[in-house]
Amino acid sequence: MAVLDLEPLDTQLFRSQPAGEPGHRLFGGQVAAQALVAAERTTAQAARAHSLHAYFLRPGETGQPVVFQVDPLQDGRTFSRRRVTAIQGGRPILCLETSFTTDQATTDYQVSPPAVPDPDDCPPMVLRFRATGLRPDRAFDLRAAIGPDAGPPHFSDDLWFRARGQWDGEPVKYGPVSQTAILTYVSDVTFVSGILRPLGRPDVSRLTSLDHVMWFHHEPQVGDWTLFAKSTPATGGLRGLAQGSMFSRDGTLIATLAQEGLVHH
Repeated sequence: MAVLDLEPLDTQLFRSQPAGEPGHRLFGGQVAAQALVAAERTTAQAARAHSLHAYFLRPGETGQPVVFQVDPLQDGRTFSRRRVTAIQGGRPILCLETSFTTDQATTDYQVSPPAVPDPDDCPPMVLRFRATGLRPDRAFDLRAAIGPDAGPPHFSDDLWFRARGQWDGEPVKYGPVSQTAILTYVSDVTFVSGILRPLGRPDVSRLTSLDHVMWFHHEPQVGDWTLFAKSTPATGGLRGLAQGSMFSRDGTLIATLAQEGLVHH
């Protein structure tokens, strides 16, 4: 929560606190979530984000603040749109556009979640020390959604996750950040690795996220278990497209995601 919170500099200008030791790459999910926080703080209290599309433009660096410039694109009776540019060292590192609504629409149809073991029966997903210096498995309890006979967990596996700590289960927008922003943060954890699923486990040095798209269908409850199911409709030796769905433990579809990734050999 402290990492995602932002310091207001002006009406539509915000700044993050330096996080991590200098010299590492910033975690893309962190910058996208902070950009959503900046956009939230320029909208009405009753508005909630229902979609976002972010482009990762260039790597950010840990240990330095990021400035978020919000440009209001529209303020209608029901919908509001915002464009947010994340700037570090005078250069944009991410551009995010997001849409908010004050309607109370709910879904009348949704896809069913995949059949996976209960999170209590799944092995922990302990992440390697990331190039960003972050360890998301410290803030979140991560479980590979595989059975005990499936072999060791792999980053391309489906994922159960929940935030560590105590949560009251209520939507929070300014205290200090929304659960939707927290969901955006964790949505970038292992997502791009979904492009490797049809290829088995090829030898790649790393994967880079090019963009990140989310549609929010229901308010997340990050203190409870959420299933992150991943697939890919198309992938190759250089680029691939990952698709994802997030379900609450009772099977409610919370969010639909897509991300294009770059493969480094």
